[in-house]
Amino acid sequence: MTATRTRRRTSGEITGHDQVTLPDPDVAGLRRQLAEQASLVTALQRCVVDLDNEVAELRSLLIRSQCEIIRRLGQLPAAPWAANDRPPPGPDADAVADDAAPDRPVAPQPALDAADYGRLVDRTRALVRTVVPAGAVLAVVSRGDDRLTDVDGRIGWHFPRTADGRWAGHHPTDSAAAVAALDDLRRRGARYLVFPATARWWLDYYGGLRRHLDETARLVLDRPETCTVYALDR
Repeated sequence: MTATRTRRRTSGEITGHDQVTLPDPDVAGLRRQLAEQASLVTALQRCVVDLDNEVAELRSLLIRSQCEIIRRLGQLPAAPWAANDRPPPGPDADAVADDAAPDRPVAPQPALDAADYGRLVDRTRALVRTVVPAGAVLAVVSRGDDRLTDVDGRIGWHFPRTADGRWAGHHPTDSAAAVAALDDLRRRGARYLVFPATARWWLDYYGGLRRHLDETARLVLDRPETCTVYALDR
């Protein structure tokens, strides 16, 4: 009997014509997983929509709050330090300090309303952060405004100030007093001196102080419309 060319396939052999069919339980499991994933995607889509709505609501609330703040600021009277910050009166209120340089007339500073003054404070603090390193002590001709001495990461002092750190409540009587007050703060650790735009008249009125700064300090920032900063460690 002639041997047949066809041989039996063993149980482990699969030809290209065979189709692999997964057991029914595996197909059912995959379908369940797909259904779960679809439910999860739907839930995430709902969360995204909810978050978008919350963001839109918060933006609307922020805009309304900003408008209300601006409205209320416009109703406030000008802060006392925002008015013309003139030199302290001497024996003759119309006379210029005797040590003021003749080519540096004392010019009155324009009055600022509360909103403009607030923006000046913000600009001053931002510029100070660019030239005064973190941790440094800076003295500010602040006229008692704590916002000017509150500079992130820096130690701000009022100038001039009392022994307990409060603003002295008055301007120096003359250049000698201004220089003495500055040198005292230097000995205590002040490394920078800041003149906001509202106090720039100091550099004209106290001619001796300006000369002292020119000789013993470094001008590191001069923005007349915002502030002037000296480094005291020349």
